[in-house]
Amino acid sequence: MRLPTKQLINKIENLSNGLTPEQLSSFLDIIDAMTALVEEAGEFKECNKKDSKVKPAQTPLVPNAVH
Repeated sequence: MRLPTKQLINKIENLSNGLTPEQLSSFLDIIDAMTALVEEAGEFKECNKKDSKVKPAQTPLVPNAVH
């Protein structure tokens, strides 16, 4: 599910409203970890775009041994 930024912030605020300080800390740690994953995925995607310009070496064909 993709949400506009304002809507996402509202949902996060609503979810975190009733949490204890300890729960809120854990919740924010999870959000932080998810943010890091998204950033890493973006970096990985950019890296693959650059690498996709280089064509991979051809794999040699192996004749079928079954006749």
